[in-house]
Amino acid sequence: MSVPGIIAITMPKWGIEMQEGTVTDWHVSEGQQVAKDAPLVDVETDKIVNTVESPTAGLIRRILAPVGEARAVGALIAVCAEMTVSDADIDAFIAGFRPPETSFEPSSTGAPVAAPASGAATAPAPAAPAAGDTGELNVSPIARRLAEKLGLDLSRIQGTGPNGRISKEDVEQAAAAGSASSPAPVASGNPSTRARLSATRLAIARRLLESKQTIPHYRLETSVDASSIQARRTAMKAAGTPVTVNDFIVRACALALAEHPTLNAHLVGDELVTFSQADICVAVSTDSGLMTPVVRQAAAKSLAEIGAAVTDLAARARAGSLRREDVADGTFTVSNLGMYGLDRFDAIINPPQVAILAVGAARDRVVVMDGAPAVRPLMSLTLSCDHRVVDGAMGAGFLATLKARLEAADSL
Repeated sequence: MSVPGIIAITMPKWGIEMQEGTVTDWHVSEGQQVAKDAPLVDVETDKIVNTVESPTAGLIRRILAPVGEARAVGALIAVCAEMTVSDADIDAFIAGFRPPETSFEPSSTGAPVAAPASGAATAPAPAAPAAGDTGELNVSPIARRLAEKLGLDLSRIQGTGPNGRISKEDVEQAAAAGSASSPAPVASGNPSTRARLSATRLAIARRLLESKQTIPHYRLETSVDASSIQARRTAMKAAGTPVTVNDFIVRACALALAEHPTLNAHLVGDELVTFSQADICVAVSTDSGLMTPVVRQAAAKSLAEIGAAVTDLAARARAGSLRREDVADGTFTVSNLGMYGLDRFDAIINPPQVAILAVGAARDRVVVMDGAPAVRPLMSLTLSCDHRVVDGAMGAGFLATLKARLEAADSL
């Protein structure tokens, strides 16, 4: 039942894939009066940091999630109440708090159940047993399948959903708790440290595991003569417009995708969503892990504009100041490790996208031209495709178009 005068501050759900968030900074302290919409706490999730704002004016009475700790979506992270509310009432509120159902799994009626977008809940749901009168566990089908896969006993898992329903998130938390409680392996006297993965690294791990397990990857490779790129780049630099090799690749990909729209798409369930604009993700290495900010409408941008956009996005990615709109809804990804001296590599598709391009370094090679040996800077391009929607001929056609555009860099 609700407790008058108490407002719960909970971990919000930003997007379908979010399962938990890590508290990175509190803007308030216990005993502080706050205004409605004032910033309360910064939460890291899915490669970015968002700020939770106060849903009401009031007094912060309890902070329950320390900086650096992760909390599941819907979990109680703070309590707001006036001084007229006793500490005993707040203790009872915290003890009896049950998060709302925060998954996007089907409910018992078949309709999707989504979490509230804000970080507030006005009252705790009453506690309820996880089993009905028949003794059968109240558990979602997805949670049941996941528990079977992980070998977990559902009767030992506390459900946090409506009527004590066990959700996928409850199973995942139980699995994580089990791993955390396992003793560290003996390392024969070798000193070691153990640290929980950051929210960013966990998001990366979850998405790449999903991609590798569920997407039938295949790869196509070609070599591009980078002479034209190097000449155009030198000329632009001399004219006061420095650009990178990667800027040429992003623009050429955007133009090639217009001719091969099947690769500029998302596979969502049984539907292929094909986009008219190429919003290209550019892989950026940061201390927190790989970020993929998006260059919007790359085909409509000049090389200089793409260069400026990439520079800005990369700087903000490394500073941890990307916004959700900076990383959401890319249609194709370019991952370039040529600057690290790699000749070639395979990249893992970023779902729900259906392809990703891996770019190696341009190196001088001896090739045969007009029947005679010649030295040319060759650059390896490896395209990973989702074979469910991109056939070999489609992928090969895209690479052929991309190669032709890159080898005629004056037209980019």
